[in-house]
Amino acid sequence: MNTKRVRKLLRPLAGSAMLMTGLTAMAVTARPASAAHLSCGSMVMASTKLAADIGPCAGDGLLLMGSNINLNLNGKRVFAANGPGDNAGIRVVAGMTGVAPTGNIVRNGIVDGFDGGVVIVGGSRNTVTRITAQNNINDLQSVGEPFPGVCELGEGIAILNSSDNMITSNSVINNGPFGGISVIENSDRNQIRTNRVRNNNIQGLPAIPGGRAGCGNTNQDEGIRIEGPGANDNVVQENIVEKSLLAGIGLHGHICGDPAANTPANTGTIVRGNFVSGTVNPGATVPPGPASANGISFLRQGPAGIVCPAFNTTVTGNISQSNAGNGIFVATNSANNTISGNRVARNGLSGILVEGPIFGNVFTNVGPTLFDVVTPDRAPFVLSPAPPAPSADFQVQSGSGSGDVTGRLVAIDIRFTAVGGLNTNPADTSTSGCEQADYTAAGFVAGNVALIQRGTCTFEAKIALAVANGASAVVLFNEGQTGRTTPAFGGVAPRTIPLLTTSFAVGVELTNLARAGAVTVRVTTNTTNVQSVRAPGAGGNTLNANIGRNNVRFDGEDLNLNCGTNNWSNNDFLTVNQHCVDPDSMVPPPALPAGAGPLTGSSDEVDGPSRRSVSSTNS
Repeated sequence: MNTKRVRKLLRPLAGSAMLMTGLTAMAVTARPASAAHLSCGSMVMASTKLAADIGPCAGDGLLLMGSNINLNLNGKRVFAANGPGDNAGIRVVAGMTGVAPTGNIVRNGIVDGFDGGVVIVGGSRNTVTRITAQNNINDLQSVGEPFPGVCELGEGIAILNSSDNMITSNSVINNGPFGGISVIENSDRNQIRTNRVRNNNIQGLPAIPGGRAGCGNTNQDEGIRIEGPGANDNVVQENIVEKSLLAGIGLHGHICGDPAANTPANTGTIVRGNFVSGTVNPGATVPPGPASANGISFLRQGPAGIVCPAFNTTVTGNISQSNAGNGIFVATNSANNTISGNRVARNGLSGILVEGPIFGNVFTNVGPTLFDVVTPDRAPFVLSPAPPAPSADFQVQSGSGSGDVTGRLVAIDIRFTAVGGLNTNPADTSTSGCEQADYTAAGFVAGNVALIQRGTCTFEAKIALAVANGASAVVLFNEGQTGRTTPAFGGVAPRTIPLLTTSFAVGVELTNLARAGAVTVRVTTNTTNVQSVRAPGAGGNTLNANIGRNNVRFDGEDLNLNCGTNNWSNNDFLTVNQHCVDPDSMVPPPALPAGAGPLTGSSDEVDGPSRRSVSSTNS
């Protein structure tokens, strides 16, 4: 999965201490204020109803400090001036006595343009309702911060180390880079209900002068984010989540550690009756990886021995449709989850995907190695040393198998315009070897050696299709633009046939030879590939009574051999990838709830979204 999704799993325990240190300093300078005198940075220590907008604020908007305080924004707006640091529009924190915030209510208004919108730090039983949290994007990090480049906030509504809170009937729009609503660290039994969460996706946000767009992280945004370590027994129910980036609803893991040390885990969350749609993968030239752009996602992060996914989670009665990735994704290592009564439709990958084991590979080119044009006769090409020399012709691709192959070289849909040793076509435009039609048009037969050009689809996809067509060896040459001319690039999963990569110049020469007449080449490799399991497949999961329709890959897909220990039963799928996920019936799926689809309405709405039930049709 995407290796950049690491912010909060690295930040929380130490990060919250840093956050509280900053709050102590703020408490010295902030001042209690009555409703008539509230301004940026004011401490709210009694129930208050705003009489006017507050802002633009260079730091925090309001500090709600104490317990049982009712802060009624009264339809007013608290807005930011985009100052440096991790600033919150409304920060609910301990009061001057240090007592954790308990029983506070923040309601009925707009929080706009801060690094975090409404942020609850510690305490319990607070409520955030009928708030429009919009445009809260952490996009500028001060050099003076204790940890430059590390952002603490980046959500519309965030709960940090706080339990039993209610987040309900809010409109959460265009926040990031981490999420619309986030539940972080030791935050248990929180209720995230009936919120409208949309367009939390800052991909491509231009950098602010002197800072970095989204703290340097533009691929993390999730609609609703549950992330520990120790975020247990939370409920995410009947929310509308649309047009997120990494996931509509993301269930993150915990930092694995010594059980004897009582390392907190992530367990017991319930995701029920939500409508999730339109999770996107903007700018992608190929379909996203299995852990990207999913509707509901059990995410894996970091090395498998350090970070584990959530487990013992219930996902039931949800609709997850029209996402660029999978409708529901269960990451490797994630176990003992129940996924039942969901409807997954029209997703860009599979309806439900349960991930299999992830393998590591140690590759060694033992040698001897040869790449020679036999006919027409040509001197053997020069093997690239490590590190590669600019004048080298080829290298053995990581993942190559061993073999001594002599066969006809067949060019597979190669297109370039070579001028002065470069390809003048734009990068990532060659579709060579990406489609079966390429092999059919080339007259490729089993035993031929495939000559393929780097380009739009992945190296893995190119190699897999060549193997499927019976290639005895594969020669993959660089695409030829500036920075793409050497033979040193790429790597794939271990294969049993020889795999070479060559420079653009060698690719041009071989292409021209193949176009002029029959070319026979000899490829000799002697390699070792030692595989190890980096992470076991997801196991012990129960998947029953789900409905899948019109998903691009499969309605139900399990990448574990024989589905491992997962139990698939009574699902209504039309397409599956293994016999253990057999369809139960072929009846047409029930209709979508009335009005399901893209949402409309003003982002300035303060009365909360109108609700529609999305759970009754999935029971």
